[in-house]
Amino acid sequence: MADKKKNYYRKKHYIDNDKYDPENEYDYEEEYGSGKKTGSRSSKAKKKKKPRLARTLLINLILLTILFCLLFYTKPGQKAIINIAGNYIHGKLDYNTPIVDTLSNSGGIEGGSIRQTELKPVMNFLLIGVEEIKGARNTDAMIIATIDTRSKKLKLTSLMRDLYIEIPGHGKNRLNAAYAKGGIELMYQTIKHNFGIDIDGYCMVNFEAFEQIVDIIGGIEVTLTEKEAKYLNSTNYISKKENRNVVAGKQLMNGNQVLGYCRIRRVSTGTESYDFGRTQRQRKVLQAIYNKLKSKNIVSLVVTMNKILDQVEIKTDISNKTFNYCLEEAVSLKVKELETFRIPADGSYENVSVKIGKAKASVLMPKDMEALRKQLNEFIYGSDNDN
Repeated sequence: MADKKKNYYRKKHYIDNDKYDPENEYDYEEEYGSGKKTGSRSSKAKKKKKPRLARTLLINLILLTILFCLLFYTKPGQKAIINIAGNYIHGKLDYNTPIVDTLSNSGGIEGGSIRQTELKPVMNFLLIGVEEIKGARNTDAMIIATIDTRSKKLKLTSLMRDLYIEIPGHGKNRLNAAYAKGGIELMYQTIKHNFGIDIDGYCMVNFEAFEQIVDIIGGIEVTLTEKEAKYLNSTNYISKKENRNVVAGKQLMNGNQVLGYCRIRRVSTGTESYDFGRTQRQRKVLQAIYNKLKSKNIVSLVVTMNKILDQVEIKTDISNKTFNYCLEEAVSLKVKELETFRIPADGSYENVSVKIGKAKASVLMPKDMEALRKQLNEFIYGSDNDN
């Protein structure tokens, strides 16, 4: 009887004092659970976080994909990548000549090493191969590399080292004497004086550096004649005996073998002999190197260039701005074949013997210097010669 009174009192007290309000109803199960084993509150929070984390990762992946596409498939993006790559590569080059401002013609400037030049539709760079024997530094190879953005062409012009021309301030001599007498600046002046060609910078390597470059890119394919193979295997043009195992036909050759091939003089290529054959081989090798590099995308190209610049000494005076401009243009041109030429051209010279210093030397004497100058300008700048 007492229990019934207590229950009655509780019900009455609840009704009288707390009056039921559905909006403020207390939910016991929400606070403490229904008694079923559904896991802790922390495990529920983790379950909620997982979808959020997946959505965040998906959004980031989409943004990265968009950024990748903008960088690699749009012109501004590609330009940005090329500039970053160009800045990095340029920073690892070797500068050892005075600054020369070709815009103001102010001459050498103390304490610098970059050539400031105007960016033009046609840019010319002198590629120099130096033979360093017993302290002498002879320009064994001189090639003008041209980037022509108007006609979308890349060109190589070999300058024969025995060409007999006027060296400013030094009288007449072989072309390769210009570098020995006055360094790169006298070389620039000599080319401008005789041919009317502006050179916007140079790159120089010695024999060892050339070998290293070819090895780093994995060698190149070269096709040899029977006579070329026999000559290379029986002379010291391939300096390392273990590499004197070349054969006739197409084959992959390493740097030491390719250097030997580039220096052959006494065996005809089939169309050219002596120094003419040598320069023809040099142009073929540069074409093969270009073919190897052009197949790489910009990332692979930067990795390869990084390896080369870590191991190889390449001297230059090309400014960062010029380097980036030419790198961007060269990549965008997508040229398959390099156009090639040499000076003097066939029929425009005579083999003569002249006195140079105290001794006589065999040289290539131009028959008509003005005609030779016109030939070179037409090849580099085009028939309209609007440079």
